[in-house]
Amino acid sequence: MKTSANLLLLALLVALLNACSSVPHTVAEEEMSSDWNGKAFEDLLVIGAYTDKSFRVSAETQFVEELKSRGLKATASYTLIPDTTALDSNDEIRAKLATMPHDAILIIATLDEGYDYDVGDYYATRGMVSLLGGKPGAATDMGAFIAWAGSGGYSLYIGLWDAQKYEPVWQISTSSETTGSESQDTKALADFVVNTLRGKGLL
Repeated sequence: MKTSANLLLLALLVALLNACSSVPHTVAEEEMSSDWNGKAFEDLLVIGAYTDKSFRVSAETQFVEELKSRGLKATASYTLIPDTTALDSNDEIRAKLATMPHDAILIIATLDEGYDYDVGDYYATRGMVSLLGGKPGAATDMGAFIAWAGSGGYSLYIGLWDAQKYEPVWQISTSSETTGSESQDTKALADFVVNTLRGKGLL
C-alpha cells in the first residue's frame, strides 16, 4: 500500500514538473535572410497587424512594455501610424517608415486563432464525441469542459524587417498554446521573441 502511494506521489510530481516546464511558443517554420549584414538591431517599431484598432492598440502597448522591461528600445506603431489601412501601397509604407528613426520593424499577426468552444458548441457536438468513444462530461463541469474543448492552440506570424530596406530579415510561424491569461501570454511571447532574436544575434 505504501509503495502504491509513493508511486502516485512520484507520478504527480512528474506531471507537475512537465506542466511547469511546458513552452507556450515554439518555432513551426523559420526563414532567415542571407542578406543580413550581421549587425544587431537596436530600435524596434512594433506593428500588430490587426484591423480591430482597440485590439491592435492593446496588443502593441502590452508587447512594447514587455520589450522595454527587457532593456530594449521599442515603440508601438499606432502612436505614429494610427490607421494602417490608410497606407495603400508599399511605396507609401516605405515613405512613412523613412521618416522614422527605427532600424527594424517587428511585425506580429495571427495566422490561426484556433477554435474557441462555447456552450453551444458543447451541446452541438457532444453526441459526436460519444460516438467517437469520448466522454464529454457535464457542461457545468468547467475543468472537464475546458480539457475536452481543446488544447488552446493557435499560430502566429512574427517577422523582423529591416526598416531601411523594408525587407524581412527573419520570419517564423509559431505553434503556440494559451496560458488562459492575456498578460501571461504577452509575457511568454516577449520572452520567446527576445530570447530567440538575441540568440541569433539580431538584437
